[in-house]
Amino acid sequence: MKLSQFIYTNLIVATLFSFCADSVAINEPVEEMLRDARKQFYAAIEDKKRIDPAINRFEQIAQVEPKYVGRTQVYIGALVALRGKHAFFPHIKLKWARRGLAIMDSGLKKSPTDIEALFIHGTTCYHLPFFFRRGDDAQRDFRKIIKLMPQHVDAYDPRLITNVVAFLLENAKLTDEEKTYLKVVRHQYGFL
Repeated sequence: MKLSQFIYTNLIVATLFSFCADSVAINEPVEEMLRDARKQFYAAIEDKKRIDPAINRFEQIAQVEPKYVGRTQVYIGALVALRGKHAFFPHIKLKWARRGLAIMDSGLKKSPTDIEALFIHGTTCYHLPFFFRRGDDAQRDFRKIIKLMPQHVDAYDPRLITNVVAFLLENAKLTDEEKTYLKVVRHQYGFL
């Protein structure tokens, strides 16, 4: 009888804690949640133990702010694909990568003009091995980002735009006109 009371009490405490944790996440400003989730995303690239917490964080954001569902789904897809990087067997690597790509593609369809979603989708595709045949997708995402920037650049965290501009200048196949535009953006926003 005492053991069942102990288990019952722990269940109640755990349930109350989960409700408190959910309400804290809901009350936390979404932009702060996004900053935290981005940090978790980049930490997960090197540490597979950080993938699940990062996925959970992006899922929380999607629940709190529906306008970010597409963006968060792209991040989640990239994290799922990242599981392939950390897998040992080639067929498991392939399985995770394909699953993640499908999730990312679906998220991008929900937010086709979201610069951040395009950047995560594009950079993930860029870093995939050639046999995935995603290089054209990456370049298409990069060009779309450049087209969207004039109208939307002010809606994003300047640090994110700094990273986007630096990555595009260093890695994207750009025309001279696109390079010039990105250099103007970099200078305009005081990026070094």
